[in-house]
Amino acid sequence: MKQLSYLIFILSTIVFLSSFNSPPPGDTVVIVNKENTISALSAGEAKLYYLRKLKSRWPGINKGIRPADRKSKCAEREAFYSTILKMTEAEVSAYFAERQFQNAERLPDKFASDAEIIEFVEQEIGAIGYINSKSLTPEVKAKVKVVLEF
Repeated sequence: MKQLSYLIFILSTIVFLSSFNSPPPGDTVVIVNKENTISALSAGEAKLYYLRKLKSRWPGINKGIRPADRKSKCAEREAFYSTILKMTEAEVSAYFAERQFQNAERLPDKFASDAEIIEFVEQEIGAIGYINSKSLTPEVKAKVKVVLEF
C-alpha cells in the first residue's frame, strides 16, 4: 500500500510539473513565408510538411521545405513536438539524423528565439516554423503567414 501511495505521489508530481513546461493551448502558432500559397494547415498536415514526409517541396511555389527549430528547450518547442509532431526531442533528432544520412536532407535550421525564426521565415520562401503567439505583432503579421494556431 505504501508503494502505491508513493507511485501516485510521483505520478501526480510529474503531471503537475509538466504543466509548467508547455504554454496554454493557443499560445503557439505555425508560420510560413508570406509568398507560400498554403493558407492554413491542420495539425496533421503541419507535421507532414515539417517532417517532409508528404513532400520535400511546397506545392504552388515549388520551393524546398525548410523546417525552423529552436536550439534549446522552450515551451513552444515542447508544445510543437508533443502536440503537432507527437514525438519526443530524442525522436525528432533521430528522425532528422536518419533523413540526413539516407536522403542527404538538410537538418532543420536552429534558432535561439522567436525573432530569429520570424526573420528566417520572412527571408526563406520555403520555411516553416513555430513561435509564441505573443510574438505576432502587427509588424510580424505583415512579414509572415500564420497557418496553424494551437
